[in-house]
Amino acid sequence: MHVTLNPGEIMVLFRQNPETSHDGGFQGFLVSLQNRINRTTGELELSAQDLERIPRYAFNYTRGGWETRLIEIFGRVLGARLGRID
Repeated sequence: MHVTLNPGEIMVLFRQNPETSHDGGFQGFLVSLQNRINRTTGELELSAQDLERIPRYAFNYTRGGWETRLIEIFGRVLGARLGRID
């Protein structure tokens, strides 16, 4: 799925320090998205695996700020449930 993030959403994505890419699944995931986004246009291609991980990281684990951050990044383009249909 092709999405285009706006400047505010890009800013939230880049709050994650790239040096944390090996600190855990969530951190590594955000850094991988940072590496794939076109920072000028906001264009980002999300794989089927990405689309599964986004709502899982947001809603399936204890609250650690991840839900808020993922909703801030993807809520506009994926909806409030971040694409989750169940």
